[in-house]
Parts: sequence; C-alpha cells; structure tokens
Amino acid sequence: MQPTQYLLDTAAFTRNGEVFAAQSPISVFKRALEGLPAQKDQSLSWSIQGSVDTAGQEFLTITLTGFVVLTCQRCMQDFDYPIDAKNQVLVVANELELDIDADDPDAIERILGAVQLNALDLVEDELILSLPYVPRHTECPHLPEALAVQDEEAEDEKPNPFAVLSQLKKS
Repeated sequence: MQPTQYLLDTAAFTRNGEVFAAQSPISVFKRALEGLPAQKDQSLSWSIQGSVDTAGQEFLTITLTGFVVLTCQRCMQDFDYPIDAKNQVLVVANELELDIDADDPDAIERILGAVQLNALDLVEDELILSLPYVPRHTECPHLPEALAVQDEEAEDEKPNPFAVLSQLKKS
C-alpha cells in the first residue's frame, strides 16, 4: 500500500465521523524503531476515528495494538513489550490554538488540521509515546538470583516520601 493512501483531510474526516483502520508492518515506523533491537515480522493494528462533539470541536481518536521488541534494562535480554494505546487529540484550525493550555499537563493534546495529514505519522507518534523510557520485564526471567534479591532489597529500603509529613504533624 502506498503512503498516499494514508492521507486524511482532517476536516472532512472528523465532520463525517470516518474511521480508517489498517495493519502495518513494524518496519514502516522507522523513527520509533531507532535504537531498538531487531524486530520480528510483526504488524501493528491501528485505527483513527474522527468525531465532532456537541460544541463543534473536532477530534481524532488513535488506537494502536501489537507488540515491540525491547531490551530489558535489568537482565539485558530482549522481550516482547505489548502495545495497547488509545489517545484522543483535538484538531485545531491554526497555530494560535495549538498553544492554548500548553502549560496544563491535563489538557488534551492538539494537532493542526490539514488537508493531507499523514495518518502513519500520527500513529508513529502514538507508538513512540507508548514506549517506556526504561524498558524492563515485570519479573526478569534471566536475572541472576543474587541480583534479583539485591533488587528486591533496594526497593524495600526506599523511604516513604510522606514520612516527613508525619514528623511535621507531630511537632
């Protein structure tokens, strides 16, 4: 499939409540794969759905599922990291609207509307955001036992960040 088949007119797409769904080989997401270990022959399933709320605001909902091969930073072994992401972005008409609520971490993400928005770029951005900064197994199957015990002890020794508040309350 040619990349031109993934171009969306955001205004028409949201106004008509359209849905675009596809499966893409992981290899097309070059920015996301930079610095990652070799991937398997997997594909990611994704969709983009347009909608308009009662106030007339236009939204795109991006959904992404599959897995990416990452290297665990504890045991240094590769593992399949599951991706199950869903995000909604507000489509705005101009650059001034992009900056509204830019300092609010709870504000909905905004993108600039376009006549030819590359859907794969939007999906790849979502993939990048769903990858962990420090990838690791929940429980490392390849971690030497001595390190696993040491790792558990280090977690037990962490002080409670709210312990200082209880001392303030006593005085």
